[in-house]
Amino acid sequence: MKQFFLGLVCGSVVMASTAAYASDTIQAYLFPVGFELNGQDKKLDNEYAALNYKGHAYVPIRFVAESLGMGVRYINSIELGKVISIMDKPVNEDEIMNKVWEIQYRLHIGNDEQHVKKLLGPSTLERTNDKNQRAAWRYDFSPSADYKYQGLAIDSKALEQGEVGAQLIVYWTEDGRVDAIELWYKHAKSGKVVTHYVYPDGTTGGATYE
Repeated sequence: MKQFFLGLVCGSVVMASTAAYASDTIQAYLFPVGFELNGQDKKLDNEYAALNYKGHAYVPIRFVAESLGMGVRYINSIELGKVISIMDKPVNEDEIMNKVWEIQYRLHIGNDEQHVKKLLGPSTLERTNDKNQRAAWRYDFSPSADYKYQGLAIDSKALEQGEVGAQLIVYWTEDGRVDAIELWYKHAKSGKVVTHYVYPDGTTGGATYE
């Protein structure tokens, strides 16, 4: 462990030009290191970087969690405060709750269209950017065979009546990135309608309705 620490210190001196400031009070350095998870090599995506701070390696938690098959989400709400939630993919859950987990733990602000389509498949309805309204996609999950709805808003009445299991609205920035997330679903066990919001600034919200 002593050798590892010294190696990081020496590396920090060499890489002083690549210093990254996490705040006004700490200084960390880019740490060019490879990763092996359960015996398999894993490479960081271009959007990620490992850092060395006081001889400790700091890595993106989303990279580690998703490489291990888990999900991660950032909760910033009035009720819970700021929380990083890491969770295994659920087992023995119905289709709706599995989809809810995918959305809450794998869909994030800033994702591009390719990521969303890979995660959720084709949308039910799309609206492109115009002068008055931003682009948005609507997803219907487990709709009844005769369910029809053309609005780009949540059909709360259909959720309450069981005509659709969950609905998701994904809002987009002008350059094609997820800007906001609105999810409503009917919980299979409680029968209550639950909402989940992620706003452009990363804050979250939601409620449960009888």
